[in-house]
Amino acid sequence: MDEIWKPIDGYLGYEVSNLGRIKSYKVDKMNGKIMKPYPCTKGYLQIDISLDGRKRENRVHLAVHRLVAKAFLPNPNNFPEVNHKDEDKTNNCVENLEWCTAKYNNNYGTHKERVAQKRRYPVYSIDKDGNI
Repeated sequence: MDEIWKPIDGYLGYEVSNLGRIKSYKVDKMNGKIMKPYPCTKGYLQIDISLDGRKRENRVHLAVHRLVAKAFLPNPNNFPEVNHKDEDKTNNCVENLEWCTAKYNNNYGTHKERVAQKRRYPVYSIDKDGNI
């Protein structure tokens, strides 16, 4: 698949690709520099975009998968969420993403099983002799 770049709406000097990469033209104005995303607490990849120079207070944190979806996927039903089809939160390729409702996203794939697995804890019983 060829990599296609599109400007990020509302953020001058940044581009997003259909392969889930982000490029900044803030430092290298000719070629741009590929930015390194980092995982947020929920496991999704995000980047920091500077709105005005390098000041910390002028940065926003943006989820890479949402930037890819906004740039490359039509959303005629105005769905609020983006689903990863293979359930890998770091795979932000446009072919792996789809717009969806919150209900669809929560019921997709193995979500319920993974949540149940995280909430499980062992239960021990002790008989009258003290055996576990």
